[in-house]
Parts: sequence; C-alpha cells; structure tokens
Amino acid sequence: MVTLPGLDTYSSEQLATARASSSAFARYERLITEPTIPSLHARRHRAWMECVLATYFQTSDTETVCAYWSAVADQLLCETWSACGLDECEALLVALGKQGADELNLSSDIDMIVVADLRQALTIEKGLRRFQQALQAQSEWGFCYRLDFDLRPGGKMGPLMTSPSQFQDYYWSQGETWERLALVRLRPITGSPTLRAQIEDLARHFSFRKFLDFTLLDDLKALRSQVHQKGFERRENELHLKLEVGGIRDIELFVHSLLVLNGGKLPELRTRSTGKALKLLAAKGLLTPSEADFLLESYWVFRHNENLVQSVADRQTHVLSTPAPPVPTLNSRADLQTRMQRVDKIVSALLGQVNLHQQRLPATEADQRQWLAALGFKNFEETWDHLIKATALSHKNDRDERARQEFLFTFVVQLAKHEGLDRDLGLNILLDFVRATRGKATFFSMLLHSPRLIEDLARLFCLSPYLGSILAARPELLDHFILQVDEAWSDDVQNLLQQMSERKLLTEIWAANQFLSDGDLPALFERISSTADQISLQLLKQLKSEFPQSQIEIVALGKWGGRELGLRSDLDFVFITPHTPHQDDFKVARRFISRLTDPLKSGNLYDVDLRLRPSGQSGPLLVAKDRLLEYWTTAAQPWERQAYLRARPLDTNTRLPVEELVQKHLTSADLEELKRIREKLLKPEDGDSLDLKYIPGGLIDIEFAVQTALLNSRLAPAGASTLTMIDQLAANQALWGSAGPKLKALYLELRRFEQMFNLASPHKVSRVTKDHPTISKAASLMGLSNERAWTRLSEAAAEARQILNTLDPTGLKI
Repeated sequence: MVTLPGLDTYSSEQLATARASSSAFARYERLITEPTIPSLHARRHRAWMECVLATYFQTSDTETVCAYWSAVADQLLCETWSACGLDECEALLVALGKQGADELNLSSDIDMIVVADLRQALTIEKGLRRFQQALQAQSEWGFCYRLDFDLRPGGKMGPLMTSPSQFQDYYWSQGETWERLALVRLRPITGSPTLRAQIEDLARHFSFRKFLDFTLLDDLKALRSQVHQKGFERRENELHLKLEVGGIRDIELFVHSLLVLNGGKLPELRTRSTGKALKLLAAKGLLTPSEADFLLESYWVFRHNENLVQSVADRQTHVLSTPAPPVPTLNSRADLQTRMQRVDKIVSALLGQVNLHQQRLPATEADQRQWLAALGFKNFEETWDHLIKATALSHKNDRDERARQEFLFTFVVQLAKHEGLDRDLGLNILLDFVRATRGKATFFSMLLHSPRLIEDLARLFCLSPYLGSILAARPELLDHFILQVDEAWSDDVQNLLQQMSERKLLTEIWAANQFLSDGDLPALFERISSTADQISLQLLKQLKSEFPQSQIEIVALGKWGGRELGLRSDLDFVFITPHTPHQDDFKVARRFISRLTDPLKSGNLYDVDLRLRPSGQSGPLLVAKDRLLEYWTTAAQPWERQAYLRARPLDTNTRLPVEELVQKHLTSADLEELKRIREKLLKPEDGDSLDLKYIPGGLIDIEFAVQTALLNSRLAPAGASTLTMIDQLAANQALWGSAGPKLKALYLELRRFEQMFNLASPHKVSRVTKDHPTISKAASLMGLSNERAWTRLSEAAAEARQILNTLDPTGLKI
C-alpha cells in the first residue's frame, strides 16, 4: 500500500498553518485525541489530515496522495463490508469513478455498484443498509464517506443490487455511451471472486469493442457539449476546476474516449488510471509526447488545486473563488485558465468545440410555454403538451432524448422565423410528423445534421397544409427528399404504383421548395410536367407488357401538353393508336385511367380530363391517329382546334402535324362562336372574391385568347406552351409585339399567385376571398401585405383584360 509521511513528521509551525488554513483540519485534530471517537472515523480523519499536510507542503505528489487516499478508502470499505456480514454472501462491491481509478480526491463521493446472487437478496439488503449507515451517517464526529449508487444499472430508479445477468442485459440493451466510459474505471473492491471475474469480463466487453461503432464519436461530442451546457452555473469570480472547459472532466472524458475508441483492438490500453492511460496513448502514437506530457501535468495540477479547495472544510467543491482560500501552494487563477485553454484546444480536436452560448429548450413546462408565447405562437398548449411528451424511441435513451429536445428547439425556432405565416399550423404539422416517425431517434439525428432541411421543412409546415401534411404523414420520403435521387422502377405493379405516388409527391415538394427559394416559375412547371411524363410512360409500358398487342399512345393536352403543369394540376389527354384500336388497346386505356385515379396511400396519382377526345365525352375512349387527323381537318369545332394546338405526344418518336389545325381559315361565324364561348367562360369579380382562372383577364381568359389569335393568324405553333405562343404572336404581329411582353408578364404573375394559393391551402384553390388565410400566407411569401396582394391580383387581371380587349380577334370587349 502507498504511504504518506505521518502526522508526527510535520513541525508545529506546519501544523499551525494547516489549522489556520482548514477548519476541518482543526476539528479533526481535536477529534482524534478523543477516546470515544469511533475507530472508523478516527482512522479516516487521520488519513485525511495526512493527505492535507502532504498536499499543503508537497511532501508527496498529488498522484501519490490520491492513491493513498483511495487505498485507505478501500481498507475501510472492506472492513465495514465484512463487519456487516456481507463477505459471507455471494455479493461483490465494485468502485467506479475516481475510486475505481485509485485517484480519489479529498472530499469526493465514492461511486459504487453492488452485484449479487439475488437468491440471497434479503440478507444482502439488510447488510447493505448497515453498510451505508456505518459509513455515511452524519454524527457529532462527522461522516466517513458519502456513497453514491446512482451509476448502477437503471440509475436512481434501478434496484440497489443487480445480478450478473441483469448487469449484462442492461448494458448491452440500454447502455449509453457515457456508461461505456464510466465502466472503463470499474474496479472490484471486495466480495465474491466468481462475481469479480464475471463482472470484469462483462464490463471489459461492454466498454471495449473490436468493431468500430460509427455513432460513437458523435455521441462523445454530444456528451462533451452536454457536460458543459448543463454542468454548472458559471459565475464571474469563480473557476470550476472540474467542469470548466479544459478542466478535470474534459481531460478524463478525452482520455476515456480514446481508450474506448481504441481499446477494443489494443488491449494494452485497457487501464483505469488516467496517468497510465496518457503514457500508453503516447506510446501507441495516439497522442504526441508533448500533448500527453502537458495533459498529464495539467491533470495533476488541477487535481492538486481541487484537493486544496476541498481541504478547507472537507466539503465536495471544485470551485476556486476570488479571493482565493488561504491555503498553501495554490496555483494562480491565470495560470490555471491558461492551462485550460490549451487543454481545450487538444480535446476539441477529437470531441469538437464547445459552444457555451448555444441556446436550448427551456427545462420546465412553464418556461417552455412562456418561450413559445414569446416566439409568437398562440394556440399551442395542447399541441406542445403532446410534442414534449413524445419521447425518443431508442435503447440509448439519454443520448436520443437530448437529440429529440435539440431537434424540437431548433425546429420551433425555425417555425418562429416565418412571421406572417401560420406558426401554429407548422407546430401542428410538426406534431403529426413526430408521431409518424414514432419517435425514432434516427430521424432526429438525421435532421440535426441537415440544418438546411430543417429550414425548408419549417417553411413548408408553416405555409402549406398540402405539402406539409404529405411529409408529416410520410416521413420515410425524407431520404429521397435529401438525396433527390429517383430509384429504379419496380416490376411489381403495386410497388410501382407506390413508387409513382412517392415520385409525384417528392417532385412537388422539391419543385415547390426550389420555387420558394428562387421564384423560377417555368422551372417549377418543367419539373412537375416531366415527372407526369415519366410516370405516364412507365405506367403505359407496364400495362402494355401485360397486353403485348396494344400499341396505344398518349397525347398530352392543356397545361400538360404545354409542359406547364403546376401543383395539383389535372392531366388532360387523349389516347391514340397507329391503327384501328384493338381490344388490348381498350383494356390498356381503361386500366391506365384506373391506375391514375384509384386511391393510394397518399391519394390518387392524378385527376384526369378526357373531355377533349373527338366528339367530346360521348366519343370513343381512344381513336386511330389518322381518324384524329381527319377529325381535326373536317369536323373539329374551332374551340377544339385551338385546344389541340397544345397537343404533345409523350412518345417523342410520334409526330402529330399540329400545323394542319391552322390551315383552315376562321370564318366570321367561327369568331362569333369563339366570342360567345369566351364570354360564357368568364366569371366577373364578385365583391370581395374572385376566381383566378375564370375572372376576365384571368388564366383561362388569357389562354383562350392566345390560342384564338394563333388560330386566326394561321401561324403553325412553335411550341405548345402559352408563353411560347405569346412570344410567337409578338414576333409576327405588330400589335402583339407591343402588348405581348406585358401580357406574358401578367400571365406569369397570375400563375405565381395560383401556385402560392395551392401551396398555402389544404385544398385545390382558384376562387379566393379578400380575407381568406390563403391570401395572407401567399402574400407573406411574396413580401406583400394582405391588402397589397389582393389589390395586385385585381390589378393584374384588370390590366390583362384591357390588353385582351385590344388583342382578341373575336372583338369581345369586357
């Protein structure tokens, strides 16, 4: 056993200095001459004074002082264990922490675990109560040791004793990263040799793994951050030797992290001693010699000063205050802080830098409600109550619950940034999202590593009940949302339909998110239209594989034909075949429509509109290509001819001579009929409500007038989109050349409003009212007030109406 100089080796002047510096020393010196003092207390106090004197006058180094103090504790613990009859039971007393490492400080708790054969539980429990009473009960003589059993499996809520099987089950199913580090310093003190061998083996395998755990380093970084965020309250005139950044705990955490990271493959690193560990790490090249020497020196400097501040009153404190206590050999605060700064630099290289000013979720429910109200949330009480109680589903509860709370804090802060949007809606969708994830910790960790994704999701949740609800109901889509990579189509029909549904939803989310960032409306249309093309072509291919004789093709019309599909757009199309339709063609056509419209997990794929097939709704479902062309040139009404100007075969190898549609001159009767149709289509503004599509100067009005003008000018369409048609008319007619660019800009502005409305509403929207929440959300996204958004919407339609009054070849004035 390590020894220190006895009390009788110190001079009277040195003893007087010790009495003056330490009230505890003065009290204990008197007690040990008292014949009635229990032997246990007398021996403890005598050894404590020997440690204090060795520390004050540096007759032994700090490592030796701590080793001696640990050995004395071992001896008294063993004697008390035996006196309580516990050495006759199948039980084991295990030390952790500084006692486990033989590095106990002068006024520390002793961390312990008791392992036992639970068949003797009643006897052992009675003995443990006597053991605890003898060592830690307060009396006129003070106490011997404070025993802490909170590090046992299950913590404070776990049973005081654990069996070897319970020990194994707990650590391998629920053990946290901090427990892997804690068990590095596990050391049996006394008890059953059989249990000793079992527990040492279990602890060794739990702490030191042969295979690298890829989440371990992230856990260690989070652990360091947690230590410094929650460890203590920093005060201006105090320096916490243990918990300050770069202090004692940082060095221990750093050393134990390196041991756990490398001890699985390097068994020689499996040591409990901090000093030995640093020397071994340097020998293995895991630390430079200068780093290891500095950390070792600093560790014992900090521990020396810790012992000094604890010596004053034999109290568990780690704080060096200003003014400093009147004890000898205390280092200056400036010297200690300089050391801590360099320690922090070394530790941060492995465990990441500490942000002491990082904001976190308030601790109490009352403070959380106050925080939410201050952020601008209003009707949040019930929603937040469910959110905060939806704890992380994980076997690593502490780590993942921290991640969950950090995620909630980060997400709520992002929601609060969207002033003018519906923050309460965002919070409700967040609750749905968390429920859908079933509290799986992997989602929280993934999102915390993707701050941009949290920003995007918060905006979507506040803005769009439609898109927000999709992601809330289908959190598994996040993987694809992050990667933005489409997986290969499945050969199985049901899987294929599910893939198609996901791809459509993801495209809308990707496109909308990008649109909100850059405002590029044509890019939104192109992406959504291309996805509709891909889905339809793949579905048609799958169905045709079931009916090999079918040669059916799809011709996209309307906004799909013009590659101008927006959010929630229908698909307008007709079926054609290169020959007289075969029975298989009809089967494919019916199944194609059914697959698009049948309900899936997230709703149907698309709504469809087949009204533009030859002879209208009463006509055949599909038609031969030559019959369609014949219909165009002989029987199609003018409004049908202009609608077919946007025809676009999905198969790029198929060509439709759309130019034939403009060969037939529009008669005065045709123009009169088109005038009547346009007039009938329009729905004037009604007080405080308007229909974005059907208002005079609205979307349908512009599209109809543009197609009529192209047909009347007998210009073969250069493209199927409304924007291309306007450009073509402007390039070929003077009147359109002057007014066309303005009309194009107004059309885009109205479509921008349309897309914003569809984003902001849980339902497809065209008619809106002045005070509708949809207007409020859309206005906020566009940087406008509600009043200004409504005014601008009305003005844009009115301006477009005035332009159309001069451009419409039918002569209709509205």
